[in-house]
Amino acid sequence: MKNYLGEQIHSHREVLNMTQDQFGSKYSVSGPAIFKFEKGYVKPSLELWLKMAKDFDIPQRKAVLLWVKSKLPEEYQDFIDLTAEVAAEAGGKKGKAGPRDYSTYSDRDDMRAAVKKDAALPKGLRDLLADDELWAVYRPTGREINILRDTFGQLGKGTKAAYREALRLIREFTGLD
Repeated sequence: MKNYLGEQIHSHREVLNMTQDQFGSKYSVSGPAIFKFEKGYVKPSLELWLKMAKDFDIPQRKAVLLWVKSKLPEEYQDFIDLTAEVAAEAGGKKGKAGPRDYSTYSDRDDMRAAVKKDAALPKGLRDLLADDELWAVYRPTGREINILRDTFGQLGKGTKAAYREALRLIREFTGLD
């Protein structure tokens, strides 16, 4: 069964560079409780999850849907489609423009700083984009980062090496070298 909440909690805790104990103290829970949430052994209460989701910049509606989806048996989880919710956020809500469009950055340093702060990026992609060698040798464009996130990020957990290979494929198929 997919651990939707645990992956979000783990991802955001890593971005903040906090231990489980430090992260738990922000929400008045123990480090072992955070461990159990991240591993999917236990789900946080809706009240606790909504506090976390707010800090993660996850809209309340999407947070509730994620929480409900995480509680369902695996065979029913596909009944809740979050792609429609993401599209609604991008299209109609004031103040929320959906995922960041890195192709709009003209300054590489600004783009790199924005990527570093973007907790919504998959962990493997964040690891790749934190690599100084990548920026010096491969010099990824904003468009390539968008493609990596939007196309390959949806496939699930990817490693730094897998995202590097995906970047190579994007360049081969699109001619973006």
